[in-house]
Amino acid sequence: MQQIGQRIETPEGVFFELDYSGEGMIFKDEEAFLNHPDAICYIPEAEAIDYNGWRIPETASVGYTHNDLLLLCEGDEELCHELFYELEWTCPTTLLCEWGSINEPD
Repeated sequence: MQQIGQRIETPEGVFFELDYSGEGMIFKDEEAFLNHPDAICYIPEAEAIDYNGWRIPETASVGYTHNDLLLLCEGDEELCHELFYELEWTCPTTLLCEWGSINEPD
């Protein structure tokens, strides 16, 4: 299973540590995407920029679960899977807009 970055448990709490994807810094966890629909499976660089050292506390309101991505894809599971596997550093809404799958946000 593909994983970029890590979910780390420390005495200070649980953190997502981003790593380089070839395009940018991300956290991406295929196992979480496929088997844990409410677990964070993707954090793009843009949502992590404010965190020192690319380490984000689990309590932060960043990242996407499978269910979040499915909602963005309006329930289209096939599109959701395609979206997850194509994400390399960008926000999911940006990629969907580029594909013409959703309209640009106001």
